[in-house]
This record gives sequence, C-alpha cells and structure tokens, in this order.
Amino acid sequence: MDTSSSVQFGTLLREARRRKGLSQAELGGDKYSGSYISHIESGRRVATPEVIEFLSRRLGVSPLEWGVSPAADPSQLVMGNTIEDLLVAERAWSEHDWAAAIQHSAQAAAIAEASGDEGRYWEAQYVQAQARFSSGDFGGAASLAEQLSEHTTAQRFAIARAQALSLASVANRASDRLGWAVAFGARAVEAASAAPPIILAEALMALVSSMTEAGHSFEESRPYLDRLSTLAPRLTSDHSRGTIAWTLGTAYFFGNEIENGLRHHDLAKRLLDPRRDLRLWLRFNSSAAHWRLNANITDGVDELIQTASLGLQILGNNYDVVEVRQVKALYALRTGSPKEAARLMTEVLDDPILGGDGMGRGNSELILGHAFNAMGNAAAAHKRYEQAALQFEVEGRLRAAVNAWRRSVGQEVSGTFLTQG
Repeated sequence: MDTSSSVQFGTLLREARRRKGLSQAELGGDKYSGSYISHIESGRRVATPEVIEFLSRRLGVSPLEWGVSPAADPSQLVMGNTIEDLLVAERAWSEHDWAAAIQHSAQAAAIAEASGDEGRYWEAQYVQAQARFSSGDFGGAASLAEQLSEHTTAQRFAIARAQALSLASVANRASDRLGWAVAFGARAVEAASAAPPIILAEALMALVSSMTEAGHSFEESRPYLDRLSTLAPRLTSDHSRGTIAWTLGTAYFFGNEIENGLRHHDLAKRLLDPRRDLRLWLRFNSSAAHWRLNANITDGVDELIQTASLGLQILGNNYDVVEVRQVKALYALRTGSPKEAARLMTEVLDDPILGGDGMGRGNSELILGHAFNAMGNAAAAHKRYEQAALQFEVEGRLRAAVNAWRRSVGQEVSGTFLTQG
C-alpha cells in the first residue's frame, strides 16, 4: 500500500469508525492503541493485512469496500473469511438478527466474488436473500433471488435453481407481485421435478400459495395439491409435513372445502414445531385464525390471535404485524364490533410504514370498507371499497379487484373477506 493509498484507507477507516460511534481507543480494543489507530487514519502508518482484517471485523466492513485485499495470501485467507462470514450470517439469521445476517452474507459474497469462487458467492447471496425476506425487505429478496436463479451455479445445479426460483416466488407474492409469483413458482416446480421430495415440496407450496392468492380457481390448483399430498408421507420431518398441511388447508379453505381446510390446519398445528421455527409457527396461528373467520367460524379464533399477536410483535416483521391486525379487525367484525375494526384498520392505513405499498394495503382498505358498511356509513364504505379495488389491481389480485368494485356499487358478493393468509 503506497502513501496515497494509505491516506485514502485512513480516511475511509475514520468514516467507518465514526459511523459506529467508536473512539480510536475503542476500535483498537485490547490489541492496538488509540494512537496507533490515529496514525493509520492520518496515513502516517501503513496497515498490514493482519491489522486490516482485525479492523474490518471490528467495524463489520469488508476490506474490499476500502479498496484493499483482506490478506496477503488470498488463496488461503479469502476462503477462510468467506466461510467464517457465512457461518456468522447463518447463525444470525437463525437468531432473527436480520441486519447482521445481511451484513455478513454480503461480506462473504464480496470476498467469494473477488476470489472467483462462484459456488460460495451463490451460497452467500442466497443467505442474504433469505435474511432480506425474513426482515420484510420482500422486494430486495425477490430481486436477489431472481438474479440467483440465472447465476452460473443455478444453471449447473437444478436444486440451487429450484431453491432460488421458490424464494423468488414467495418474495414476489409477499411484495404483491402475484403474476411474477405464479410464474416463478411454475418455473421452480419444473426445475425441481427430479429433485429430492423436500425441494419439490417447497416449489409446489410456492406455486400453490401464489395461485391461491392471485385468485386462480381451485380446480387449477388441484393437480399441484394432489402432488403435494402424495409427497407429504415421503418427508422425514414432521415439521416439513406440517408446512404442507398448512398449505393444503389454506387451499381447501379457498376452494370452500371447509371441512378439509379445518382438518389440514388441525394437522398442521400438531406437526409444526415452534422450537424449530417459532416465527413460522406464530404466522400459522395468524393464518389459521384468518381462514376460520373467512368461513364464519369464531370458535378457537381468540386463542389463535392472542398467540400470534404476542409472539409476532417480538419476532415478526412489519408485514406480520399488519396481518395480525387485519385478523384482529376481522374478529371484531365477526363478533359485532365494527367500530373496533375501523379503528384498527384506520391506524394501520395511516401509519407511513404499515400502510405502505407491499403491506397488504388492499386488504386493509377492504376490511375498513366492511366496517363502515356494518356501521351503516354507505358513503365511507363505497370509498374504501373503491380504494381496495384499485389497490388489488396494482397487486394483481384481479378477482379480488372485481369483487371490491362490485361492493363499491352496492352489489352482493359471496366469498371470503380477504385474499391471502
């Protein structure tokens, strides 16, 4: 590193340290003095690869962002750093520390790319896409997963391609791009046709869920539901079979086969293991409550809502919070409290984050319309149904949009309250 590079590195180091709110002594910790860090920042001392590696880990910044190699021998240390960052990223993801997972997976990807390791690069980017999805950054997760589905590694390995396409489908569905969600789900099923049952099941669940939410007929989904039912006994994990039961139950509710829906959701509740994925288990409780309410069933719903609400306030992302509040509002409507339903949905829609695009806004508008209608305020209900219809059109929920337009002009509409769950 020449003098000019040392000065540039020092400037970038100082900026990174200040962003973290650390003093020079705090950055050096027990290993380097504050004065030594000061000399590096001013360019009076040249940082060795060992020092650069230490500082990058203290600050959570990849050395590549500073324009320097993390080690003198990349063939040995770059791979080591990639593996370490990946391990940290995966651990952080499992502990719901999304920011750390995104940061470390991005660092691992940058180092792997610099070393030409395409396999590790794909793996790191996939972990980042998962973390982005879990954090509620559905658009970012979808974009990254779409890129990964076309990456060289995905072209070489069908399982990698199927996983990327499944994630792209799920993320697009969550970000209200339902046409894309169905398309990616169909491609995932095709890519997973010869894959192990767990990979094919994941692809089929992504496709069925997006088709259900997009308003495809139950008969269109039935062939894929039958394939899922056949696959379920081949999975060794009760938890995995539980996720299939959840998907099947939701599809049966949507197809107005209420008994089948209840039977599969009851099975899912027994099989899903909260110790394995607590957030998923909480989301199931929210979803099960939603579909029971859509079928005009209130028995047991209060317990489901309380479980989901308490847990998702802590572990969930913003979208989870919105869904729970929508279910609470539906429960208020079903139990004769339209004013409470209107209050809940007005708070959501007025919130700049919870009421934003990609947050199920169409459903919130629809529930508010139902609440005003129940209170006898036809003009306010008309306005909200109209807003719901426009939002559903943007989201690609065309059947829901048609039903909302019909409600806006006072026509009777049979079927469910919401379009997802």
